[in-house]
Amino acid sequence: MPEPVQKAFSPKEIIKLHGFDIGVDKEAISPRILRGMMRGWYEEQELHIMKAMLEKGDRILELGSATGLSSMWAANIVGQENIFPFELNPYLVDWAHDNFSRNGFDIKVQQVALAATLQHAAPSIDFHIHEDFWASSLVKPAGNHETIQVPTACFEDAVSTHNINTLLIDIEGGEVDLFLKADITDIQKIIMEIHYDAVGKQATNAMLQHIVAQGFFLDHTISANGVVALYRM
Repeated sequence: MPEPVQKAFSPKEIIKLHGFDIGVDKEAISPRILRGMMRGWYEEQELHIMKAMLEKGDRILELGSATGLSSMWAANIVGQENIFPFELNPYLVDWAHDNFSRNGFDIKVQQVALAATLQHAAPSIDFHIHEDFWASSLVKPAGNHETIQVPTACFEDAVSTHNINTLLIDIEGGEVDLFLKADITDIQKIIMEIHYDAVGKQATNAMLQHIVAQGFFLDHTISANGVVALYRM
């Protein structure tokens, strides 16, 4: 059996990141990610946009919760009962729950892939875990990775069940297929990282045009560094 790309989560020390105590295992994450955390620019743009856009009353569906940092930041604005995170990498699910517990949050991450128009989707789907966790994706990445199966559920059902009005998305290219198929009639705000490297500029720009055609405004004043802010006017 080959060695797994990511071993079980086991925090060795605690760092302070954007006001939160984050457990890290420096031997298990890539130097690039660790550098971003130690220097404070990890997720910085997402948090900046969230601060500008989120407000009390928002109900957030988060796809790609990673370490749980963005979930906690959002929870401090809208309340932890209004954030519903999903993450497919089991290492990151454990990491997020560890960070939630350490920082006093009671938030549960679901390890389920939300697919639009689920009646046409399989009950499970391939998820590719990359050695750089932030490159893990439903889109098969280049480089060292392993593939696992994760269950699927209906995106539109999740939006309806939780009365969602805001989407927080960082799914390494999976956003293109999702937004080209999903019904986002009830969504008012979208904060999303785009991934030209994973799916290409043409496909990504077509997705953004599709969202704008449904009545969203792309705010260039706060969008930057591959993270876009869209909302209905």
